[in-house]
Amino acid sequence: MTKKSPASEFNMSETIREILTENPKSSAQEAIDVILAKNPKAKINKNSFNVAFYTGRKKLGIGSSKRGRRVGVRKSVAGPKVNLEMLRSAARFIGDVGGADAALEAIKQVQAVQLR
Repeated sequence: MTKKSPASEFNMSETIREILTENPKSSAQEAIDVILAKNPKAKINKNSFNVAFYTGRKKLGIGSSKRGRRVGVRKSVAGPKVNLEMLRSAARFIGDVGGADAALEAIKQVQAVQLR
């Protein structure tokens, strides 16, 4: 059997952690450039590096831009149910009173007079 070559001194995830602790805002491309400057003989698979880089960011608690998340942004489509006859009577009331401001004032006065 042939002997295995001695293990390389290069540990990609450890190097990525060091880079991210020095500069948390560095991008993946900047990190690749730093790694290749430190270890010119290192062969880096881009996909494996990206997985290690973003996993390292997550483990260090460095959040992403949250640009793609749409959790909890749903808007309710159905509002309060108002039938057409109620809208017509409200329009007549506004016309009789003389405008929306006067109608609101009249409603406030009616609410103040009512006993509960």
